[in-house]
Parts: sequence; structure tokens; C-alpha cells
Amino acid sequence: MPAPLPKNLQEATQDAVDMTRHLVESPGYSSSAVDSTVTIISIERTGLEENGELVSEAADVDDSQETVRLTMKTAGKATAPTPVRNDIHARLVLRMRVPERLNNNLGNMHGGCGATLVDCVTSMAIYYHTSGVAGSPWSFLGVSQNINVFYLNACPVNSVIEMEVYTASVGKTIALIAADFWLVERADGQEDDGEGPVHAGKWKRIKKTISGTHTKVDNSARLKL
Repeated sequence: MPAPLPKNLQEATQDAVDMTRHLVESPGYSSSAVDSTVTIISIERTGLEENGELVSEAADVDDSQETVRLTMKTAGKATAPTPVRNDIHARLVLRMRVPERLNNNLGNMHGGCGATLVDCVTSMAIYYHTSGVAGSPWSFLGVSQNINVFYLNACPVNSVIEMEVYTASVGKTIALIAADFWLVERADGQEDDGEGPVHAGKWKRIKKTISGTHTKVDNSARLKL
């Protein structure tokens, strides 16, 4: 019996956005490092279709409403079954303001918060590789085996960071996801007040701040048993 297809772009993105909301609202540890301003900006999924041809799905994301809205940048509909079958890679771009509570007493985001963000945002990229059917590959997003974080520059409190996440390799049991964080500033002539939303308008990257990798192990089969 063939394995179920990965979720379509709409469903996978809704799951990823719901995860950001859960991280913010839950009483768990991760909520300490994830601010309510976190927002997914764009998504791209590439891979091979059933005839071995390279295909791509890409969309801009609006997560300001309960139901996520996708504006496709490639052919096809976000709600249609994905044409991707093999060698899947997903790329997400998120943005978030660094709140005061992440202060390391030097006016910058604490390194532990940066590591937690690498953990969280790389995990949500797995949604684009799974059908979500309980017991199917990566249906529970896996568990961490190793996280490496390189701190390149400080992330000042009240600054805005852009987080780009890429699934370098997702196999049957092991996944490797990479993340790069950047400081960004307004690029549309508007002044950033240090408090407002970070989704709308144009922003440009000015300095890379964090680079990390996250290795995960699939635990879906064990949980099915």
C-alpha cells in the first residue's frame, strides 16, 4: 500500500502557523522564547514529481486571520494535492520582534532563547514532509538528536529578526534542518517604532546573527505501536 501524500500547501502551512500560535500561548518552556509577533512570511516546497521532474510550490503567507491565506507564486492551488513525491525540501521564512523579556542583561537576546528558536522553527518545517496520518513518517515531527548553534552577531532587544529555515534532508528516520537568522530593517521608507507588527511592508536583511542546524529522529512508528 503506497504511503499517503504529504499535506497540501494550505494544510501544512496552517499546521505551521498553528504551531507558532501554540508556542506563544502554551505554558510550556518554548513560550518563553517565542514572541506573539512571530509570523510566517513565505513558504516554498520543491521536489520530484511522479515522473521524476523537478516541481516547486511557493506562496506568500498571511497569518493575520485564524485561517491562513496563501498567495501562490507558482502554478497550482494551495488546496490541491501536492505534486511533490520524492526528494522534498521545504523553505520557510518567519519574522519576529525581540521582546524585552529575552534580554541577557546586555540589551540583546539571550543565547539560550536563540537556541530555543532554532529548535522550534526548524521543527515546524517537517509539516511539509508528512501526511499527518498517525503512524506515518514524521507524523509527530520527530524528536531532537542534536542542535548546533553559532552566534555571529547580537540581536538587540526590540529589533526584528528574520528566520529562514531549510530542510536539507528528511529521510525515513533522520532529518537535518538548517536555520539562518538575520537582523532586518524597514525598506519601505517607514520608520520602525520598535513595537509595531512585523509582517506588513518591505524589510531588508542587514546582518546575519545566528546560524544553526537541527538533527531529528522520527518517532512516528514507535508511537503507533
